[in-house]
Amino acid sequence: MNKTASGFQVVLSRTDTDFVRAIFELEVPEVYDKTVEIHKIVREAGYRTKLAVYSNREDVDPVGACVGLKGVRIQAVIRELEGEKIDILKYDPDPRRFIKNALSPAEVRDVIILDEGKHQALAVVNDTQLSLAIGKQGLNVRLANRLVDWSIDVKTDAQFAEMDIAAESRRAVSELFGDAEEYEEEFSRIAELPGVNQAVVEALKKGNVEFIEDFLALTPVQLEEFEGVSVEQFDALRRLIEENVEIVEEEDVPEQEEGEVLEVSEEEEEDETGLEEYECPECGAKITVDMTVCPNCGIGLSFEYEEDEE
Repeated sequence: MNKTASGFQVVLSRTDTDFVRAIFELEVPEVYDKTVEIHKIVREAGYRTKLAVYSNREDVDPVGACVGLKGVRIQAVIRELEGEKIDILKYDPDPRRFIKNALSPAEVRDVIILDEGKHQALAVVNDTQLSLAIGKQGLNVRLANRLVDWSIDVKTDAQFAEMDIAAESRRAVSELFGDAEEYEEEFSRIAELPGVNQAVVEALKKGNVEFIEDFLALTPVQLEEFEGVSVEQFDALRRLIEENVEIVEEEDVPEQEEGEVLEVSEEEEEDETGLEEYECPECGAKITVDMTVCPNCGIGLSFEYEEDEE
């Protein structure tokens, strides 16, 4: 029940989200004075309410303020709602973090944006967290969808591994930027190639060949070891790679064989050391102008420079 400026009393329905907001304003002083603000409330009355809050002060924890010391404040709200479950979570402008928070009390390992324009996202959880994230009859994920205004698909790690998530993400980006020809795609895995034969992908995957560069390195003999894939199918895959992948060949660098000595010219030696080399007048060993004695015979050295006569 709220009193308006004109003095009339407005009775709020116990199933209304405004009723929940009014209770929090009564029980939590920080909500009443706007230190902590409620971003959004979603609710299925009698079952569960999700509440996203944020703080206008860095030194005030919005969730902690609503829960209260030893849960005193939130217990008062729950009693008023006749035992209805309440999830208080922190609002975040980053949709990934907000979606993670919205699926509480489940622990979300990762959130992947599938289509930002259509607000489609994928939440990845451990097997033990799947039922908690979805909730009884899908209640938890349904409320999370309404709270963040995104369509959230919850998958386990195993289910996520089986998805061609890269292709879905590329399609989403292509739609986001308009013409697909203007969007340059970079492929590294064979499965990412558009229109690739899935039977060929699976056959190569069984042989631990998932990357394009690994496939291109295979010899004809090695390709014959893959069962169920014809030469024509491999040729078609090569053509598909040529159409969609820019292959940059590295320049061959001559390798130095063991025991081989690379010849270096006198000019190169002078460039490397920065000093011109001479021969010792006594033993013929190589000496430079910074030496005072020959490193070979020990004779004293001195260098005299003659000026060129014009």
